Amino acid sequence: MTMRDLNNKIKVVTTIEPAASITATTTGAAVDTAGYRSACAVIHTGVHTDGTFTPELQESDASGSGFTTVAAGDLSGSFTAVTSANDQSIQRVGYLGSKRYLKVVMTETVASTGAFFTAVIVLGDPVTAPAA
Repeated sequence: MTMRDLNNKIKVVTTIEPAASITATTTGAAVDTAGYRSACAVIHTGVHTDGTFTPELQESDASGSGFTTVAAGDLSGSFTAVTSANDQSIQRVGYLGSKRYLKVVMTETVASTGAFFTAVIVLGDPVTAPAA
C-alpha cells in the first residue's frame, strides 16, 4: 500500500495551549480559516481527577468579537463533557459552517482541582497547496 502525503494538505493551529493544570473555564484563541475549505476541532485531554469541563466550538465573522456556539447542524459529530471517567482521550468534531473564525471553549460546569487539556483546529483542503 502506498501512503499519501497529508502534511501538505493540512494546517494545525492551537486554540487552547497546553497548561500544567486548568481549574476554570478556558476560552481558546480565534483561528482564521481563510484559505481552507474544511476544519475540524480536536481536543486532547490528559489526566482529569475531578470536576467536569464541557467543550464547545464557537464561530464568528470577526476575529475578536461576536463568537457564538456553532449550531448542531453545522457540526459533524459532537463533543462529550470531560470527566475523570473519560479523561486521557481525544475528541474531534468537524465544522460544516461558513464563518471565518473558530475557537474552542472549555466551560467548567463542575468545580475541578485541575485538568490537563489542549485544543487545536485542523484546517484542510487548502485553496493553494501546499498548506502553509
